[in-house]
Amino acid sequence: MAQVRVMHYLNQFFAGIGGEEKADVPPDSREGPVGPGKHLQDLLGDSAKIVTTAYCGDNYFVQHPEEALTSILKIAKDKDVKLVVAGPAFDAGRYGLACVDVCHTLSTSAGLYSVTSMYEENPGVEAYKQYKDTGVFLLPTLSTLSSMEDALSRMAKFVSKLVSGVKIGPAADEDYIPRGIRVIEPVHKKGAQRAVEMLMNKVAGRPFATEIPIEIPEVIPIPHRIANLKEAQLAIASTTGVHATGNPYGFVATKNTKWAKYPIDQLNSMKDVAWDVVHGGYSADIISSNPDCGVPLDVCREMKGEGVFAQLNPSLYATTGNGGAISAMRAIGREMGLSIKAEGVDGVLLVST
Repeated sequence: MAQVRVMHYLNQFFAGIGGEEKADVPPDSREGPVGPGKHLQDLLGDSAKIVTTAYCGDNYFVQHPEEALTSILKIAKDKDVKLVVAGPAFDAGRYGLACVDVCHTLSTSAGLYSVTSMYEENPGVEAYKQYKDTGVFLLPTLSTLSSMEDALSRMAKFVSKLVSGVKIGPAADEDYIPRGIRVIEPVHKKGAQRAVEMLMNKVAGRPFATEIPIEIPEVIPIPHRIANLKEAQLAIASTTGVHATGNPYGFVATKNTKWAKYPIDQLNSMKDVAWDVVHGGYSADIISSNPDCGVPLDVCREMKGEGVFAQLNPSLYATTGNGGAISAMRAIGREMGLSIKAEGVDGVLLVST
């Protein structure tokens, strides 16, 4: 029986191209397994063969997602691969998002089963859940590279099961991260009987699993109001995608994972200097011509002059919020909040897009 042909996707670091200085390399491929793929091939044995390794720089992927995915899809078709493995990405956010997008694209465009793995707090996990793609399986890892052996072993076992044709069961049984997909399956007990059994287990303190899991969103407590606004220091934060001209930090128009802090203490209006707008969720023409529409610095200066509040923080906290994974946006908010709090800010004006 012929071995199933596999494509392995890696970022520039694991492909041996280089570190952050090579994060802008475009997609390319090498014959056979590369880097961690060599050990993955050993673990796969005769069940599957890594015939090609596709790779792409992390920055290139997030800045040119369509071009990157088109190139990687072409590599897969040219090499006639039948299954895709990506990662493991551990806690690397850009890499994790790329792994999920590669798997999703090859699943939906080429009908290929895809397997990836990463830390459960990687922003790629949220993207994976949002896609709800039955052809993609994401296995959890620890956050550090020290768990590489375990991650590769679990990926190899899962791939071997896929290529054997054995039906993949629910996430709880197969140890992949659930995607919120409910599958209708026959059972041998009536619903009333199953419900009573679950109730009795709950009352007795025994473990049980609901058949209809409900995702409860995180409750965000309402902060206390500012007691005396006239003596308060405020800061401006924005998800409108207004960034320094030339976009030196490499923000992307969608699924962004970064934030920046720009000095505005010498400006009376955002129109005093040039800015770029990096956002794929709305037409940027108006804000490009008048960035005060996205970051109302001019109005804030007027309000401070009128004594509405005491101080305006000398920095703009900026990110691009379009299509961002919840976990990535949560991380950005946490990091921004720590910086803002350290500067003694009393309140934040968060500008809506």
